[in-house]
Amino acid sequence: MKNKNNSTNARQEMHHQFFIVSKNRFNLIYLYSSAFLLHNMEKAGKTYTTFNKVRLSLFIRSYAHYYITQYVRVKHKINDKLTPRELRAKYYDKHAIPEISRLCRVLNLNYASLWKSILLEKKYALNKKIKGKDNIGIFLSVEQEIIALSIAKQNKSDFKDPDYESELAVLSIAIERAVGNDLKDIEDDFDFAQRLEELKKKYNYWYYKVAYKYKLPTLRITPFVVRLITSK
Repeated sequence: MKNKNNSTNARQEMHHQFFIVSKNRFNLIYLYSSAFLLHNMEKAGKTYTTFNKVRLSLFIRSYAHYYITQYVRVKHKINDKLTPRELRAKYYDKHAIPEISRLCRVLNLNYASLWKSILLEKKYALNKKIKGKDNIGIFLSVEQEIIALSIAKQNKSDFKDPDYESELAVLSIAIERAVGNDLKDIEDDFDFAQRLEELKKKYNYWYYKVAYKYKLPTLRITPFVVRLITSK
């Protein structure tokens, strides 16, 4: 009888020890899984934050931002002589310049950052490594040429809304000029013309590729964005 009880107690003890080991193993697995999940969440958060910073920096350097900035400053008669503190006191309220608030909602961007970029002309730095990634430099060079063409047009006539009909023509000229800047060291005319045609296709592809990835308004989309933020 005593041996039987000892055997029963031994089995119960083994079962108890197995339960403790299993429980500890489960806790260990749970701990590692939680740590892994938390690491991935933090990594995803950092990636998302980086994405939005790059997106904001690209938008601020785009034609759409340039056009909207000019529109806002002209409409609200922004005095360039005001100090940042005076501008903040007069215009920082979200109801003071509703176009900026609407632009935040349309593009899902931070209000304070957009306000500073439009009223204080604040630029946000782009990391050189990021600038070279996904051919972002191509997108920026094309956007800068579009802005240059817009300024040249303004110097000849009054400020007008973006022209839907000439959008493709303007973009084509901007791409050609951007490519030409990269080929300025080529002296042979035949080689230049051949490389020009090759790179124009590449620049056109990457311009739209970057705009799509970072959800940025292209030259064609800009008039629609302007309508959304200016309509009451």
